[in-house]
Amino acid sequence: MRERSLSLRAHSAEWMPAQSPPSRLSRRVGKRLAVFGAAAAIAVVPALALAPAAFAADPFAVTTPSNGDTGVPFDGVPNRVDFAGTGLANGDYVQILFTGLSGPDQPAVYGDTDVDDAGNWSTTADFADLTPGQKQIVATVDEMAADGTTVVDSEVVTFTLQTAAVPLAPFAVTSPAVGSTVDTATPTFEGTGAPGLTVEIQYTGRAGHNDTAGKGIIKADGTFSIATDFSDYEPGGGTVATDAVRVLVYQTDAEGNELPGETRQAVTFYFSTPPVPLIPLSLTLAPTSETVSASSATGAALSATGFSPAEELTLTVTDPSGAPVTLGGTRPDQIFAAETDGSYADSLLLPSGAAAGDYTVTLTGVRTERTATATLTVTADPTPTPTPTPTTPAAAGGSSSGSGSSTTQLASTGLDGVGIGGLAGAFLLVGGSLFLLRRRSAKS
Repeated sequence: MRERSLSLRAHSAEWMPAQSPPSRLSRRVGKRLAVFGAAAAIAVVPALALAPAAFAADPFAVTTPSNGDTGVPFDGVPNRVDFAGTGLANGDYVQILFTGLSGPDQPAVYGDTDVDDAGNWSTTADFADLTPGQKQIVATVDEMAADGTTVVDSEVVTFTLQTAAVPLAPFAVTSPAVGSTVDTATPTFEGTGAPGLTVEIQYTGRAGHNDTAGKGIIKADGTFSIATDFSDYEPGGGTVATDAVRVLVYQTDAEGNELPGETRQAVTFYFSTPPVPLIPLSLTLAPTSETVSASSATGAALSATGFSPAEELTLTVTDPSGAPVTLGGTRPDQIFAAETDGSYADSLLLPSGAAAGDYTVTLTGVRTERTATATLTVTADPTPTPTPTPTTPAAAGGSSSGSGSSTTQLASTGLDGVGIGGLAGAFLLVGGSLFLLRRRSAKS
């Protein structure tokens, strides 16, 4: 450290121009500057010595597969091999070329090149254009700048595949044909693609949900046949009279990730009959008739069926004149049909003092535009019947009290129930005696 400081001072003296002897003031300033300079040198030199060396990136190279490798496996998809290496500069990408059926210098990179801050990179190469049965591959790997110019000359990597390359049929759906009509609710989808890949068939089901109609793996011969299930389709839909069925068919890897760069297949077809029967539309009120007071106190129970599951509904009520009615009670901002079967239930309270007459209740599906109506008859409250005031007759010879009330009694006849019974018994006894006397007279 000291030697570095002295060399700096010596270097400084060599370049000092000749001049006249300094004055006393100049010598003082010079001494102070010399002290400051030495201190600065002592502070700066250690910092330079301790400063980290600039990052020296590894040279661009291919580490996987290495030159001469044998038994290189596919990455889970036929004909695709993972490549990795070092030294890829930020912003550059990797290009892999090989000779295939279509000629020399065929690009093999499938997707993007991933690279970290240290320059370590990885990508996937697709060798589907190889001659059927070919195992050995000679690939040239380049580092390319963003503008497409070569940064690093080609590195040649020769390796042997574990499994011979498989000539791939293009991914396509051959059945059902676009625009065709199928006579089953579970049509079988057939087509071609890369062996070992998974094919997924999706459609838009009820309530706008994405549903899977079926999944299957492409066989070794490059074909697939997948049975489907459209039981979650919109009730009553999927026919020529309603709407077409549109499905998306695509290939995924073993983890279910859709393969980048692959073309999705869109297939539109019709069912001869809806895979899910249309639910009959209905709207009922209970009771269908009630009084003005009851209509605002207990209301009427509403039940409906036949709407699309989970679709938004609109409910309107109009009075006998056709004017809209604001229902009583706490009402939600939005109402929806049940997600399971498209049904709906509610309770309707009319405002207090509603006019008597017929009220029309209308329920409409926002998505399906299906509409159901019902009528609620409101009758006037009955007029209460006045209760008569009971009166008591005054007794004979009675007199009025000071309060103005009087008591009246019926005149006594002198006979009560017991006396009448005794009189009847006497008459019966006399009659019987006379009857016996007459029979004796007749015998004599």
